[in-house]
Amino acid sequence: MVGVRESPSPAGAVMDSFLNRHQVSTDAMLAVLLVLPLGLVSLSLLRASDSPLSLRLLAGLGLLVLHGCVVPRRLRPLAAYGLAAVAMLLLVALPPLHDPDGAYYPAVLLPSTLVFGLLLYTASGRLGLLPSLVCLAVALMGVVLVLARLWNPASWGGSSGSYELVAWRIGLSVGLFAAAACLWSLGRLSRIRMLFLSELRAKAERAEADRARERQEAARAERDRISREMHDVVSHSLAVMVSQAEGGRLSDPGSPGAGVFATIAGVGREALRDMRGLLGVLRADGGTTPQPGLGDLSDLLDQVRDTGVRLAVQEVGDALPLRPAVDLTAYRVIQEGLTNVIKHAGATAAADMTLAWRADRLHITITNDGAGPPAGEAGVGLTGMRERLSMVGGTLEAGRRLGAGFELSATLPYEPRSLPSSGS
Repeated sequence: MVGVRESPSPAGAVMDSFLNRHQVSTDAMLAVLLVLPLGLVSLSLLRASDSPLSLRLLAGLGLLVLHGCVVPRRLRPLAAYGLAAVAMLLLVALPPLHDPDGAYYPAVLLPSTLVFGLLLYTASGRLGLLPSLVCLAVALMGVVLVLARLWNPASWGGSSGSYELVAWRIGLSVGLFAAAACLWSLGRLSRIRMLFLSELRAKAERAEADRARERQEAARAERDRISREMHDVVSHSLAVMVSQAEGGRLSDPGSPGAGVFATIAGVGREALRDMRGLLGVLRADGGTTPQPGLGDLSDLLDQVRDTGVRLAVQEVGDALPLRPAVDLTAYRVIQEGLTNVIKHAGATAAADMTLAWRADRLHITITNDGAGPPAGEAGVGLTGMRERLSMVGGTLEAGRRLGAGFELSATLPYEPRSLPSSGS
């Protein structure tokens, strides 16, 4: 049996798939990881501050909201970003916190406020262009508010040197605006990547669906052709039966068996008429065509050799008579196998065909030194042969040979009357 083996998914694709399936749980883990370095430091600073308790509680509430918004950041990106923006506004508006050493600092400088950058990145990557631009505008307005809050360090206990003040303002402005623009741009790039991968997956699914549909159509067309040919074979057999029954009846009209022969002939004619009626439905021309068999093999082999294929044929054992259905199937399998040699191995390929007449079945082997059918196409040509062989009790094996080349092996059982008798 020839199968199509799917290639393993890359580690990146597996990770993306896992993260998309478990958004809330993975984001909750990320929130916990961010709390450890950022939240704990911010909490320790609040606990060490000797500012009023109400001020510290409001600052802690703002930080808690920021960390909490990490959990639904991909499930509800717009809501999470909006809530985080409100929390940042609260931290900007709060009075400076007082350090036990006598220093003052605004609550917006607490380490946990860095989480807002992650939420900006997520919102710009998850939302469409217009909503993401709105998020960027909100972030830039927040940058302006933070700059206004930190513009004069002397107002919250910072350095007020002239040179240092200019450097502070320039560095702070460039840093905050650049950080907001970079985070938003990285989010947009991640969205483009996500859409690109989604389109690739959709194309792959469509291509796989097309291949499956082609295989189904090929199998259906092959079954239709097999059914028409089988009708031809059965019609021929019924015609022979009717002819023999009529001969038996006419040879001795007065014998007791003449009535039996007449009944056989009548039933045969009715079956033949019904069979030809069905055949007329299946065939557009409504007629019958003589079907080929192994007796017509020489013409097929000549046609293959005319294409340039170096074909060697070997027959082992004594040929036995085959019933019409098996004879036709053997011919079609050889025809399809040699067609695959020409199609996939090339016109200059070397091929060997062996017909081995064994004790209970015919074994057909076709090998070549070229490439076999590609993995994506193997099911189309071989499906028809398997359909044919299964109808007569045969089997098929096909695949690449060790080293190089392709091998097709089919077995077809004989009809019991084809086997030589053991006695007499």
